[in-house]
Amino acid sequence: MDRIELSARARTDLDDLIAYLLERNPIAAVEVGEAIDGALIALAATAPRMEGRSVRLRSGAACRRHYVHPVVILYERAPGVLYVQAIHHHAREPIAR
Repeated sequence: MDRIELSARARTDLDDLIAYLLERNPIAAVEVGEAIDGALIALAATAPRMEGRSVRLRSGAACRRHYVHPVVILYERAPGVLYVQAIHHHAREPIAR
């Protein structure tokens, strides 16, 4: 299994999402957090390897995407590492094209 690294942006995205949900629906916060954790673990698995579609961020950086309702996980790979660039809520303005 690859190591999972979250960028500062991804960590902030995740923290903000969970904090928002905790205020409104604690059960949903737990469920969404568990779904995101499960998706990250599946993406980090080396066999079978899951790969999302290649996209470009508005910044021009290339990455891949994986959907977990209500977010899209934007990530890239390096040898032995799954690097999460952002965890973006679908209701916000898109950051990938």
